[in-house]
Amino acid sequence: MCAAFGPQADAALATLLGHELSHYYEKHAWRRSFVANYSDLNIGIRLDSLHDDVTNETQADYFGGFLTYSAGFGLFDKGAALIDRLYTAYGIPEQISGYPSLSDRKTLCLRTAKKLQRLVEVFDMANLLTAAGKYGEACQFYKYVLQEYQSREIYNNVGVTAILHALTFFDHRQKKFHLPIELDLETAGTRGAADSATVHRRLLQEAIRHFDAAISMDPDYAPAYLNKACAYLLLGDAQRAEFYADVEARQAALRRAQPKVQTDVAILLGILAAHRGDPATAQRYFEAAAAEENVLARVNLNILLDIPEGMANVVSSRGAVLPERIGNQTMAEIAQAPTFDDSRSVCIQKNLNFLQNATDESENGRLFISYLEDKFIYSLFLLTPPGYTGKTSKGIYRGASYSGIEAAYGPPNSRIQTPQGQLLVYNDIIFVLGPDDNLERWVLYLLDQG
Repeated sequence: MCAAFGPQADAALATLLGHELSHYYEKHAWRRSFVANYSDLNIGIRLDSLHDDVTNETQADYFGGFLTYSAGFGLFDKGAALIDRLYTAYGIPEQISGYPSLSDRKTLCLRTAKKLQRLVEVFDMANLLTAAGKYGEACQFYKYVLQEYQSREIYNNVGVTAILHALTFFDHRQKKFHLPIELDLETAGTRGAADSATVHRRLLQEAIRHFDAAISMDPDYAPAYLNKACAYLLLGDAQRAEFYADVEARQAALRRAQPKVQTDVAILLGILAAHRGDPATAQRYFEAAAAEENVLARVNLNILLDIPEGMANVVSSRGAVLPERIGNQTMAEIAQAPTFDDSRSVCIQKNLNFLQNATDESENGRLFISYLEDKFIYSLFLLTPPGYTGKTSKGIYRGASYSGIEAAYGPPNSRIQTPQGQLLVYNDIIFVLGPDDNLERWVLYLLDQG
């Protein structure tokens, strides 16, 4: 039945598995078990007369769908069609006692899919805010998702926003090397130096708590161990940093066959060696990771060897005069009068709202807006639609290599690692690279518009 969905066959199967796993982890079977053991008691009889299968099925659709998405299978939006095919193939009657009818089941599935899409969009927006450096807002978006769904990836990403926020309090010398902090695809006022030290320490300790929460949900979740090691390094605890990188993260990555995380571990070990005054060992680690085509390793190796990074590319990138477009839109044009669909608005918290355009405008990209209502300030993100065939102003297209992007745009302002690839962040564009370091999609953005 799942294979009939062609390119979405894996997503369909993952959705079924996620649905049943959600039943299990949400303990939806506890009532039947209670009734079976205590059927002679009045409470057992009363419980048996209450049917909450509608609630359970809806919750399993919702949680299972997000689990499918966060596991990397995409958003499967054909759940109603899958249910219809399963009923036909297995000869299940349309009406089962104590269970929603087939018609109601399909309707519930369609409505849940709409709610699930909202949650996925909030999660995606949190990732974009993180990449753009809006860590305070990103954290609130992630926490909104956590109210609905708790997962290792979300706890990990809340921790990442805390680390990246803490890094804004470090001076350039303290940030000499680029840490392999992994975001699984995020406002502080002016403070004195003493207070900055307190704030960045508090943020790093908060990050560690979130990484621990992710690890408690999956003891083999390698990115959380690696990020925890980065947090300890920034706290000045090199011993713990090395343990969580070289032992916990490395072994978890080996068990889960995650080569990208393994090379990121090598980068962190190289940074630790450089910090303790052992450049030869640092160079070996960086070179080993660079041999695995890890771009961040090459960047850190150049820093270690005092080799300037891509200066020729920086000069050439300044020559561009054409504005970036997705479809027929530029961000400057959109910012003059951003339009959004009221029915798709989400209140993240008081005075912070998530807005977006209607889905029928997707040929020109998806517009995501983070709106600070009390300050009348918004940040805009325009995402390329799936399968987009257009090009950037400098001729970059979907499938382009990292080297091709850097040749056209110069070194990025920042790189954010993911377990599958990395994000390259420039002043007005974010490139999303996959595990082969080829371009999957890009995002135009404008921050703090009034």
